Amino acid sequence: MICLLVELASAGLLQARQDTIYTSVLNSRKHRLGAQDNPTVGLFVSTDGGTTWNHRGWRGYTRTFYAEAGEDGSIWLACGNGVMRSTNGGTSFRVTTGWQITEVLKIKVDALKPAVAYAATAYGVFKTENGGETWKEQNKGFLKPFVSDIVIDKHHPGRLLAASEDGVYLSSNGGAAWHRGGIDVKGVRTLIQHPTVRDLFFAGTEDDGVFVSQDGGKSWKATNGGLKDLTVYSIACDRSNPDILYVGTHGGGVYRSSDRGQNWSQKTEGLSNLVVHSVIVLPSNPAVLFAGTLNGGLFRSTNSGEHWSFNSQEEAQVWGLWAR
Repeated sequence: MICLLVELASAGLLQARQDTIYTSVLNSRKHRLGAQDNPTVGLFVSTDGGTTWNHRGWRGYTRTFYAEAGEDGSIWLACGNGVMRSTNGGTSFRVTTGWQITEVLKIKVDALKPAVAYAATAYGVFKTENGGETWKEQNKGFLKPFVSDIVIDKHHPGRLLAASEDGVYLSSNGGAAWHRGGIDVKGVRTLIQHPTVRDLFFAGTEDDGVFVSQDGGKSWKATNGGLKDLTVYSIACDRSNPDILYVGTHGGGVYRSSDRGQNWSQKTEGLSNLVVHSVIVLPSNPAVLFAGTLNGGLFRSTNSGEHWSFNSQEEAQVWGLWAR
């Protein structure tokens, strides 16, 4: 990374930095017969702000739910058949898990220890400490092991939060043991830690909207003013403005908040599909957003969600989005 920054600086290109965007395409409703292939699914990567996309990895059918890149340059995929990892920029991947680990919904990589990763699965949490060579189940304390998301607390090494069917769970020892946080709803679907505000977390739920915690997940409060669609699949923060957040909802498209989630306004102009599984804000340009839909493909906004335009992946399920 240091060498890359030196090369960019010498070329005078630091101001023109483009984010790398990863999108996971789970399925497409378009199926062709005859000599033509079915649409390609799996991982797509863009390095020019979403203008062009390149497929990475296998061309065959791969149920890819989410992708994340480690600080060591590796790319991890959360897939229906387990966890896949690439160490060559996505040219090739290998399956790192066995038959015991399937239906992986999210994969999160430790920024301080890139060989350490956590898989959130329909059967609980699994952890690797050696780049995927071996995995260990870590479900002690869960009442219901279905886990849809994990957050690695960047301010407290070894501290984790997990979204489960039974609420939010916390671990202070790298997942060895878990205890339930103070949230009184079921079906937590997504969790994020605010990028700049310490101990500020947001949770999106199946039927109860958005919850906020200001004490690292110990206590939670509903924050749904103006949010008419209460099934929330995705939450994203504007890193340049700590007050601005976005959520992707089931049936209501994208909502925006300018007061850290206290009040929400719907932002759907041009968004022809309102079932939004994923939302991201580009780190280098917070006016640019992407929204992944269920069977409607990928949409982009260049004015903070005020207007959306179709971007790519016609009729596809764009399950996951991630940018760095």
